[in-house]
Amino acid sequence: MENAALMDYWGLVTRSLRLSWKHKFLWFFGFFAASSGGGNVGSWQEEGAPWLQDLFLRSPHVFVLLIMALVIVGLLLLVLNVISTGGLIRGVSEAGRERPITFSATWRAGLSTFWRLLGLTVLAILVFIVVTMVCVVPIVVSALGGPPGIAIAFVIAAVLFLPYIAFLLALTFTVTYAERQIVLRDAGVFDAVRYGWELLRARVGESFLLWLTALLSRLVFILGLIAALAVLAIPFFIIGIGNAFVALVLGIPVGVVFIILATSWFSTYLYALWTLAYERLSGYGGDVEESAWPEAVGATGDV
Repeated sequence: MENAALMDYWGLVTRSLRLSWKHKFLWFFGFFAASSGGGNVGSWQEEGAPWLQDLFLRSPHVFVLLIMALVIVGLLLLVLNVISTGGLIRGVSEAGRERPITFSATWRAGLSTFWRLLGLTVLAILVFIVVTMVCVVPIVVSALGGPPGIAIAFVIAAVLFLPYIAFLLALTFTVTYAERQIVLRDAGVFDAVRYGWELLRARVGESFLLWLTALLSRLVFILGLIAALAVLAIPFFIIGIGNAFVALVLGIPVGVVFIILATSWFSTYLYALWTLAYERLSGYGGDVEESAWPEAVGATGDV
């Protein structure tokens, strides 16, 4: 933690805010980079399963088509997510140096690192699944042993809770840094993971404070979004007094568009925050040729 004071967190926040607001076309990439490759597609309600079961029994061909459509949409969102992640990191880095950036160049940057970022994503998911299963299996097995087993399961869960949270944070930080190592320094997947882990180990204090900064930013954003939606709803509420249908027809699309734009901007801001922080912590100067392993881990530079 002795180097934590060297990081200008407020400066990172203000620079990220300015950058994300100035280059609004990056919001497109921010929207898809914020998605989890279609994670919302699999959201379930209690009434959803019976509905699908009924659909399967009544019209199995429609059920199959629906599943295929969901899979295709999920894969498309995953592709856009990976492309947008690479493009956004590159675009933010270039914009931070006042270099000209365009939509097409940002898109091409995302395409150029697609397979490596996809490999990193798959690797991270596999690590998450393996570690989670290692933690969950003994808890579940113990819980099946009746009251004594439940007590043992509770003890195991209590012992593993903090290490598991630490693992999740470490995985998040390592992947976050590795993504930028791939995009900005043209690293391979495993070299990027190694670098990301070493950078985290060298700058664990700053990384945790950056996470807290991002968490606080998210809280402020959520509160601001709620307040903005409340203000935005006032005219539609007034319209609804006379005609509720018209108010809903007009208000819902406006609200949805506003939420999409706001979340896209905020995602761009977060990518800018972590990218500028990565450059600061790793000593990245803007050129692939300047990358070095492992010397760059201990380097310092100006944001």
